[in-house]
Amino acid sequence: MNCCRETAKMLLNSDGALPYRSTESGMWATSDANEVYRAFCHFQLNRYTHLADLGSGDGRVALIGSLFSKVTGYETDEVLYKKSLEIRDQLGVHNVIFLQQNYLLADLSPYDILYLYPDKPFYALEDRLHYSWQGHLLVNGPHFPPRHFSKVAESPAAVGKFVLYESA
Repeated sequence: MNCCRETAKMLLNSDGALPYRSTESGMWATSDANEVYRAFCHFQLNRYTHLADLGSGDGRVALIGSLFSKVTGYETDEVLYKKSLEIRDQLGVHNVIFLQQNYLLADLSPYDILYLYPDKPFYALEDRLHYSWQGHLLVNGPHFPPRHFSKVAESPAAVGKFVLYESA
C-alpha cells in the first residue's frame, strides 16, 4: 500500500503547468493529475477490472488509474512512451503496461473502461467500437461528445469536466 501512496503523492504534487506539443497522431496535452484522481474516485474506477488509457502520453493517467485497477496505456509517440516507462519504473508500479501502439489498431475487447482526453472528434474509434465492444468510456472534457454512446453521468464541477458514456 505504501507504493500506492508514493505514486499518488508524486503524481498529485504537480505545479499546475500543462505542457503540450504536437505529435504525429495529434496534439498532446497533460491531463490535470488532481482532476483525474478526483474523477476516478467519483466514477468509482475500482469497479472496473482493466482500464485502457487511449493516448497515454507521459503515463500520468495510467499511473493514477493503477491505484484503482489494472491499466494498459497506448501511445504512439516514442518520446512520450519512453517517458511513461521511465516514470513507471521509478515508481515501481507493476499493474500498468505501456504499449507503443496506435489504439485504433489494438484489440480493445479486454477492457471494461476506456479513458480518452481527445484533441479532436474520435469518430474512427467510435465507429470501430460501436458494434464490437461493451463497456464504459470516460472522456475528459465535453468538447467532442460521441455519436454512438449513451451518456451515463457527468462529474460535478468540483471534480472537473468528465463525462462517462456506455456503449449502446
